[in-house]
Amino acid sequence: MPGGDGIAELPRRPIRKNGAVPYYAQLAQLFRDAIVSGEWEPGRPLPSEQVIGEFFGLSRTAVRQALAELAAEGLVRKEKGRGSFVRGPRRTEFVVQELRGFFDEMSDQGKVVSTDVLLLETTTAPPDEAALLGIPTGSKVVQLDRLRRVDGEPICFARTFLPLPRFAGLAGQDLSSCSLYEVLHSVFGVEPSTGWRTVEAAAADRSTARHLGVRQGSPLLLLTSLNVDATGEPFEHFSAWYRADRTSFRIEVGPARGAS
Repeated sequence: MPGGDGIAELPRRPIRKNGAVPYYAQLAQLFRDAIVSGEWEPGRPLPSEQVIGEFFGLSRTAVRQALAELAAEGLVRKEKGRGSFVRGPRRTEFVVQELRGFFDEMSDQGKVVSTDVLLLETTTAPPDEAALLGIPTGSKVVQLDRLRRVDGEPICFARTFLPLPRFAGLAGQDLSSCSLYEVLHSVFGVEPSTGWRTVEAAAADRSTARHLGVRQGSPLLLLTSLNVDATGEPFEHFSAWYRADRTSFRIEVGPARGAS
């Protein structure tokens, strides 16, 4: 199978000739999986239409339909006289420095944000969470699990812990179509002040992979954050798993203190 000279190696999975799904749609899905999973990195050339057709036993027309569908999705680019290349999925950029929420940042970029609230309940804080929030071990917290979508596509699975009794009324709030920070400010009087962020690589476990629509073990970016209010009291700790094939983080820097 093609794979030399930097050309993408074609998937080994066959096209089902007796199924209800059109051949071109099956081929497009095979290529889509290879791109989204990171198996094919951006810029890698694809084999020629003839080679793809011969490998899968498909007509040139079916191959062209599949590539056209991927090009329309922005996953493949076609260059006249050169062939087709992996373009890679469009990425959503997040600024690490600013203390604001997912909803506000994406809305400011003109994107449509939607949220599935998967869990909103009172639970016992895990020891690590209690320590970060500055509350005694065994204290009760509100746990909020959300799946965040941008323009209809799942981008982030977030798990947030907020201390009780301060946020006891949070369960009665509609968090599916608004900013959590706006609710914390308007309902609970929270004035965010400072915080920290860490970003690290992670692999999708079975549950997170299912939520984000990726394969188990797919690369993710794990953003962990602790936020503190104007009184110096921690009010939120969250972990958010972002699809690494769809997101990037921009870190803004300035001159060092005392620099002339």
